[in-house]
Amino acid sequence: MRASTVETIFLIFTLLSYLLIFITPFIIGKKIKKNNYLTLLFLSIILTFILSIISVYWSDDLSEEIIYKLYGFDTRGMSDSERWTRELNIEDKKTIEKIYNGSFGVGWPLKLIMSYIFFMVPYNLIICALIYGWKRKKAPNNV
Repeated sequence: MRASTVETIFLIFTLLSYLLIFITPFIIGKKIKKNNYLTLLFLSIILTFILSIISVYWSDDLSEEIIYKLYGFDTRGMSDSERWTRELNIEDKKTIEKIYNGSFGVGWPLKLIMSYIFFMVPYNLIICALIYGWKRKKAPNNV
């Protein structure tokens, strides 16, 4: 299997995990019987944080390591001859080198912290407020 195909498959898994993170507040709002904003918010923040940890670690670190192992690339090698443990065609080598060069920079823990604070916490606050308001409006004993 081509390295670009494996990379695309792993990208699809990453996108599905992000989709799961975004629908988590709606699933919680549907499953929880008591209409309490704080309970909904607390559960949503905890579950989206756990899913975010798994998703960001997968997309930034684990999937790359799996690709490296599949194609015989050692990231700890000091030269090209030490990095490549087996022969590959040119396209696969270029794809692996692109993934390797793109892995430098900010690590996954910092990406997780920044994206969760600046994106997921406000998302959870807004979506949970909308779900709470919708469930409150829909309740038959609304006074």
